[in-house]
Amino acid sequence: MQNTSHVMIVVPELKEVEPDDNLATISTARELAKHYDTLGYSHVIRHFDYLPQAFKAVIDSERPDCVFNLVESVSGTSRLIHVPPIYLEELRIPYTGCPAHAIELSNDKVLAKRILEMLNAPTPRWGIPKSMKANQPGTWIVKAQHEHASYGMSQANVVQGTTAAIELAVALEQEHKIDWMIEEFVDGREFNVSMIQTESGARTLPIAEIMFENYTKDMHKIIDYKAKWDDQSFEYKNTNRRYDFPSSDVPLLQALEEISRKVWSGFDLRGWARIDYRVSKDGVPFVVDVNANPDLSLDAGFMAAATRAKIAPHEAIRMITDAAMAA
Repeated sequence: MQNTSHVMIVVPELKEVEPDDNLATISTARELAKHYDTLGYSHVIRHFDYLPQAFKAVIDSERPDCVFNLVESVSGTSRLIHVPPIYLEELRIPYTGCPAHAIELSNDKVLAKRILEMLNAPTPRWGIPKSMKANQPGTWIVKAQHEHASYGMSQANVVQGTTAAIELAVALEQEHKIDWMIEEFVDGREFNVSMIQTESGARTLPIAEIMFENYTKDMHKIIDYKAKWDDQSFEYKNTNRRYDFPSSDVPLLQALEEISRKVWSGFDLRGWARIDYRVSKDGVPFVVDVNANPDLSLDAGFMAAATRAKIAPHEAIRMITDAAMAA
């Protein structure tokens, strides 16, 4: 049966389609179009325009009932990805995914850390180069503060001691002209908890553990840029997901779900999201990333979890769209 709703799928500005994650977004938009064909929705793909009047003109021309927000960066930076939802809120147009404030809070890793601490959600110790104390022991990882998709991440980002971490963060800032933050590295297991909004609230999808296969002792078990994007690399070929766990992991899985629900509520997430964890060798979980509007491509973690829950990709898109229309 033909649905009368018209959905406008919004992707990054045309000049933004060069980075790997934005090229992937264009591909995802085409997959979404196929899902909407299955659902019987009319749809169109349009590029976001940072100029408010230009974007309003696109909205006025298309007159969508709902906008599917796939914008991963604006004007060359992920720091502005909360801007499209702001425009849509001003125009009173329903849109998919997390609201502008949730995107801004989760996309800024320093702000996210402060929110997690307010929620009493376990998260590794952290700091920024300007204020972190040097000469502190331990293993630390340096991350881009506002970027995502493992931007600038490699094995070299994991260092010993805060002095080395601060020096690396300063060097990366000079190289990339963006801010970097420092987090204590939790040497252990890695889990992803995907969530989707339903009529009765947030639903946790089957929890995935990232398996770092064939990694040598001198390799840190992290999802770096190669593991995410370079399909010819050792890292990409040897990082896989598993969903089946022994009974001894049940308490851990229950803890991950409980923390994830707290994070969903505390960050005011909506539509779909993914919470990433590191679990220490003694079984303590730590939130390391809050992903508002994570990748929806068929081979990415969210859709893999949905499929595991017997939710077909087009049905997941319908649920996300319904949540937007009901917001």
